[in-house]
Amino acid sequence: MLSTLKPTISQAIMTIMLTVGITNHVFIIPAILQSALRDAWVAVLLSGIPFAIYTGLLIYISSHTRNMRLHEWLEVYFGKIPSYVFRVIFTLFFFTVAWFSLFDTVMWTKVSFMPFTPVIVTSLTLMILCFSASRAGIRSITFTAGLLLPLVIVLGFYVGIVNIEQKDYNQLFPIFENGWMPILRGGLYSCTGLFELSFLLFLQPHLAKPLKKRHYLFLFVIMLGLTLGPLTGSIAEFNPFEAATQRYPAYEEWRIAGFGKYISQTDFFSTYQWLSGTCTRISLALFFAADMWKFKMPKQRSYFLLCLAILLVPLGSYALNDMTFLQLSMDYIFPGNLILLTAFALMFSLSIFISTLKKGSSIHDS
Repeated sequence: MLSTLKPTISQAIMTIMLTVGITNHVFIIPAILQSALRDAWVAVLLSGIPFAIYTGLLIYISSHTRNMRLHEWLEVYFGKIPSYVFRVIFTLFFFTVAWFSLFDTVMWTKVSFMPFTPVIVTSLTLMILCFSASRAGIRSITFTAGLLLPLVIVLGFYVGIVNIEQKDYNQLFPIFENGWMPILRGGLYSCTGLFELSFLLFLQPHLAKPLKKRHYLFLFVIMLGLTLGPLTGSIAEFNPFEAATQRYPAYEEWRIAGFGKYISQTDFFSTYQWLSGTCTRISLALFFAADMWKFKMPKQRSYFLLCLAILLVPLGSYALNDMTFLQLSMDYIFPGNLILLTAFALMFSLSIFISTLKKGSSIHDS
């Protein structure tokens, strides 16, 4: 009986906080810092404007689709071909999300604390865990996220408070040193992470109750805070130029955090934070990719997930230079994700508007 229960809204919110939070809190920070330097935090604040508009579009889509999967809604109102194209595009998108998260985590693991462990071993271990979670279903993913998140939050506040003596917030000023262009570029990278709030629309059909406007607004504030926190902390602790040269600024904050008189380093706590977010993100991405398709038998879904997992292991272990990967992300992956997520929200909102007009005209004609 318990296995048939759907996840609650609170579990969904905690899952999104872990899934999208790892992007805003870790993955996207180096790109924003390299683009805007001292003005990186200004770029994030300004990105709140398009993010507010985007959140409004998500609320509009959510209120009209409710408990329907997005591709099913498209099939009902616009036919099989648009639905099929949508499923193919977002299957590839979620596969890319899983690959990016896996690769960056494997590289971080190797650079930070497991330099002599073969990357294929780390990649395989993570994928076994994520495959098992995605195969178990959305309830297992959201329930686990609910257990993991509280300690992740506590540790986040801990590292922010314990390093307060190391911070000089005068480093945040003056602003607009290099004009508007660096800020605009940094804002675009910030939007890339923030716009992943759209993952909620793919999660909504599996929830016990429909999402409401206040849930989106709550996550709107949380997502901005998750980006601003480590960003301002990195600038205040290391200065903007040093922070921009660091590959993992959020992790570097942990390396100077101690605990009492006899423990000088507590960076092992960052492992829990990072792996909690990454494993939840990869598991959810795999689940969403499989959820795009109708499988007649449960075994077919398991085989599909297994194929994705097997393919991800060597891709996550590919010997790509870490800085080359960051440049690849800044030049192609982040802009591509931003374009796709923006086009998705705009086109889906337009589709709903057209369907509403059709429905209204049909009622009028009758």
